[in-house]
Amino acid sequence: MALCQRWRRLRLPGLQTCRLHTAAVPAPPQWLAERLGLFEELWTAQVKKLASVAQKEHQTIKISLPGGQRVDAVAWSTTPYQLAQQISSTLADTAVAAQVNGELYDLERPLETDSDLRFLTFSSAEGKAVFWHSSTHVLGAAAEQLLGAVLCRGPSTECGFYHDFFLGKERTVRGSELPALERICQELTAAAQPFRRLEASQDQLRQLFKDNPFKLRLIEKKVTGPTAIVYGCGMLVDLCRGPHLRHTGQIGGLKLLTAEYTRRGFSEVKTPILFSTKLWEVSGHWEHYQEDMFALQPPNSDRLSSSLSDHATSHPADTLALKPMNCPAHCLMFAHRPRSWRELPLRLADFGALHRAEASGSLGGLTRLRCFQQDDAHIFCAPDQLETEIQGCLDFLRSVYTVLGFSFRLALSTRPSSFLGEPCLWDQAEQVLQRALEEFGEPWELNPGDGAFYGPKASVSLLQIDVHLRDALGRPHQCGTIQLDFQLPLRFDLQYKGQAGAPERPVVIHRAVLGSVERMLGVLAESCGGKWPLWLSPFQVVVIPVGTEQEEYAREAQRRLQAAGLVCDLDADSGLTLSRRVRRAQLAHYNFQFVVGQKEQSKRTVNIRTRDNCQLGERDLTEAVQRLLELQNTRVPNAERVF
Repeated sequence: MALCQRWRRLRLPGLQTCRLHTAAVPAPPQWLAERLGLFEELWTAQVKKLASVAQKEHQTIKISLPGGQRVDAVAWSTTPYQLAQQISSTLADTAVAAQVNGELYDLERPLETDSDLRFLTFSSAEGKAVFWHSSTHVLGAAAEQLLGAVLCRGPSTECGFYHDFFLGKERTVRGSELPALERICQELTAAAQPFRRLEASQDQLRQLFKDNPFKLRLIEKKVTGPTAIVYGCGMLVDLCRGPHLRHTGQIGGLKLLTAEYTRRGFSEVKTPILFSTKLWEVSGHWEHYQEDMFALQPPNSDRLSSSLSDHATSHPADTLALKPMNCPAHCLMFAHRPRSWRELPLRLADFGALHRAEASGSLGGLTRLRCFQQDDAHIFCAPDQLETEIQGCLDFLRSVYTVLGFSFRLALSTRPSSFLGEPCLWDQAEQVLQRALEEFGEPWELNPGDGAFYGPKASVSLLQIDVHLRDALGRPHQCGTIQLDFQLPLRFDLQYKGQAGAPERPVVIHRAVLGSVERMLGVLAESCGGKWPLWLSPFQVVVIPVGTEQEEYAREAQRRLQAAGLVCDLDADSGLTLSRRVRRAQLAHYNFQFVVGQKEQSKRTVNIRTRDNCQLGERDLTEAVQRLLELQNTRVPNAERVF
């Protein structure tokens, strides 16, 4: 699961080429730098104060977890995030905040007393609020840096967030500035800037926000105690009670793949898992594909089905089936109201779970499952938009596979002899696909008459482009696909109002880039041979103290790496020699081992080794963390060699 979370950090560099041209981001205003300098001074003083408190009040506390489990922790030292790591890496990756004795808590904020602790994820309403409010701070930071904005309110909503800010009289955000704002937001998420919680006095608050009249009025009206909470993130410093994500990289980690779809004009939708078999009859799946579908009847349905006439179909009227694909549901979404040509192309993306009753003999690891997730999308477009949309699909596909380091082969499968519809329409569609493939510039082959019915071969056909990869063992896998469909619009009577005012029929493009996410992970695992590149690795760094005297510094190094958004573990097993622990880390394929001894502790450095036992030598801790972030964000395949 840790790998799945890192997989979702996929960033596609080729996609940036189609952005609007934007000028370079101007230097931030001087008051931003002054405010940040003051925050850093206050932050350093707070860190020293908390370290002193932790040393003086070093005691064991009891933490109660959901389910009745109780664990030990160290007051003013142990954080909720550290406890989440002890429970499971999945929980540590997906948690966005904690609730401590009923109070919302940052994951990196040390626990102080005996506590009841539960973790919040994005699936909860509280977790969503934390996620979206943290996203608000990223937008605020970009607005300050680019526009010199005076920040006002920035709350989360049920499904997102917004930010109010003041730019001056009669000044608004121009459309040409939006791409630059987006770029700064992306840079902040890529840099994995930590959210730092600072407790400041009223005098310190007034100094921090002397250039923001709105915040000064807020301090006068709302801050009734001697102190209030301020959060720093990058160059942003804002009055806020929190909590927040551990770092901005979690925003990209949880939502970046879907953000790419949004940027390409796709709307992410969610459709039910269960549908009546009547839907599958309309689409044709029940006739051609029912043996590969999981069908079930609701409880107490026998009495209802016994009243059916002798002319009923071969299944009860209330039979349901788990969806094996999303296209019929997306057709219902297209048809739920009148459509205009101005709405086309309509692009719908769905990441829901699919279920197929695969034969037991065909199942294999991650490559073929009965339940899987697919980056499934359908494009409803006019016939004259086909070529542009197909080229966009191919460009998206190449961008993804370039990031993953895959080469691929394309195959165009044309209609078989049993096709339905007008031959001239099919001829035109085949010509469109061939032109798109020729302009794409990658090698492809022709498979005449090999069109398919949503995967399995059947009598109703699609034109399709199949994408084949090979894993490290040379085994071929079909992952992505682009299918051109004239039949579903007929079956569901899909129409839109054309420019001339007459009803016209759209064409549907079925499109998947990764295909089955599980299958793609399996292929990628074979290609990596267990040695994942740093940017995708679930085991990036392990910190190894030489002796117990260096354990506290090792934990500090671990926290620094984790705060930067890197996956980092600690191996302080005093029962094993240093060489045994280093070897264990290398066998587990940690990309890097940071060894810290007495010399490293005194100089605030780390001694770096790679999983291939290459000794990179002693490096400053801050510089080492920054270098790892650079290598991760640029997705180099050989970070260990170029460190």
